[in-house]
Amino acid sequence: MKRHRDGVVDGGEDIVVGGDGDDVRVQSAEGEEVAWSRLAAARSAALANWVSDTGGAEGAFATPVPAAALRTLSRVAEGGAEEGGALEGCSLAQLAQLLHGAHFLDVDVELRRLLSRTLCTGHLAGKSGPELGRLLGVVSDFPTEAEREAATEEPLYTQDAQHDATAPGAADAPTPPAPMCWLSTQLVNEDALEDALADADVLTLRALKGVTELDLSDSRAAGRLIADAADASHWLPNLAKVTGLGGFEVDVAALRRVASSGEDSYPMAGVRACIRGEGEAPMEVLLAACALRDGEARVPPCAFCGDRSMMSIALPAGLTSLGAYTFAGCSSMMSITLPAGLTSLGEGAFFKCSSMTSIALPAGLTSLGEGAFFNCSSMTSIALPAGLTSLGVRAFAGCSSLMSIELPAGLTSLGVFAFAGCSSMTSITLPAGLTSIGDHAFQNCSSMTSIALPAGLTSLGKSAFAGCSSLTSIKLPTGLTSLGFFTFFGCSSLTSITLPAGLTSLGEGAFQNCSSLTSIELPAGFDDSILRSAGVPPSAIMRLAQAVDVD
Repeated sequence: MKRHRDGVVDGGEDIVVGGDGDDVRVQSAEGEEVAWSRLAAARSAALANWVSDTGGAEGAFATPVPAAALRTLSRVAEGGAEEGGALEGCSLAQLAQLLHGAHFLDVDVELRRLLSRTLCTGHLAGKSGPELGRLLGVVSDFPTEAEREAATEEPLYTQDAQHDATAPGAADAPTPPAPMCWLSTQLVNEDALEDALADADVLTLRALKGVTELDLSDSRAAGRLIADAADASHWLPNLAKVTGLGGFEVDVAALRRVASSGEDSYPMAGVRACIRGEGEAPMEVLLAACALRDGEARVPPCAFCGDRSMMSIALPAGLTSLGAYTFAGCSSMMSITLPAGLTSLGEGAFFKCSSMTSIALPAGLTSLGEGAFFNCSSMTSIALPAGLTSLGVRAFAGCSSLMSIELPAGLTSLGVFAFAGCSSMTSITLPAGLTSIGDHAFQNCSSMTSIALPAGLTSLGKSAFAGCSSLTSIKLPTGLTSLGFFTFFGCSSLTSITLPAGLTSLGEGAFQNCSSLTSIELPAGFDDSILRSAGVPPSAIMRLAQAVDVD
């Protein structure tokens, strides 16, 4: 039986902590053991679960929390709101330690809110921008009070009467959302500051807008630089400088003045000009600057398009998407490492990356934009992640060196021109759940000799296999009801085919220029007169006529 945070207990019973009359021993960062009563320990999910698993009879529960903070937490946890007086007079650093300890021990909501209210009312409420900057570990450097007032003229959040701390009944109103946790260097637990600022009043949150300088060294070390830079763009509109970037800093004020270059390019030269430091800025710093400018944790559209000097690249953690045509035309790029958190590739993301031979796609990728790998003519193989359910238009069109590809089991549709022009592909296994193949999906796959169509397929788009000149045979599924225009146009090696019983329509030119087709089997009652418009060779029609006794 486990006790979860917020006081929920599996099985609906109270957890027994430590045994009759026994205290639970908790070890501090200094190695000192602090005794917690059964009542206090029951308010900590971490302690309750540890006792449930180990019995708590031997040893102590180790924590990184100072002994003084553990003793205060134990006293407040046992006494509840009545012991709130124990927090009076605590410094910001002491409250930071208490909040950190509360999160490490996973105490219940009531106790965490008591700590956060004490922090906000005792240390944050009513403070000016410079004071908040000093307390929260960030720097505000407006030269004059007039500039500060101008910068903080608008509140951090859109407010109405019910959110205004000065309005009647505000004490019972929902609190505004908390800013992101990276603003503090003193509250070492990220969730601690988020909880603390949940009880901050509007004036406190408004003053946070005065921050103009931010050190992101902790964000960089934790691998969340890109995400935090994007958040800074949203929450700190007066941010002027970002430091802590491994010897580089970003002039955010200048960055915001960099004008867009148009639909087909991104102002990367202008972004680079806003980065200060010796040598060329690494990719993570460059993309952090883009996130500061745009407020997006992504590689911007057309950011590197046409860069013929780039040969390899490793994208930093924290990126969630690649914009449209981000690396289009990077004809010298042979390899790229994508971050694990990437979920989507934009339209034409790697269009005409003609030197790239392979790429590992992250497991969490759910979306491939139109033409994501269009004309990647050197790519020989690629494994698609299991979460993909569809391939967009021209996803791999023109990948003339692609010899094999493993399609995910959950794929249900292939887009128009999905593999058109993949002239080196000899075969492909289609997943069982595929129900439709789009127009021109395998057009001009001239090396393909055979393909097994799944039983659940109901439609073949026009020119789906047009120009597959090496295709010798294909079995159409029984549930297929229609063949589009020019479906097998130019399949000059196809010798025979059987039309399924449920077929009701046959597009014009469906078998045109199938010069080797010698026999075609029709379902009972099929009107063979449409075969002429479908382009079936006269020799096959003659044998058909004899077989079905048609004049």
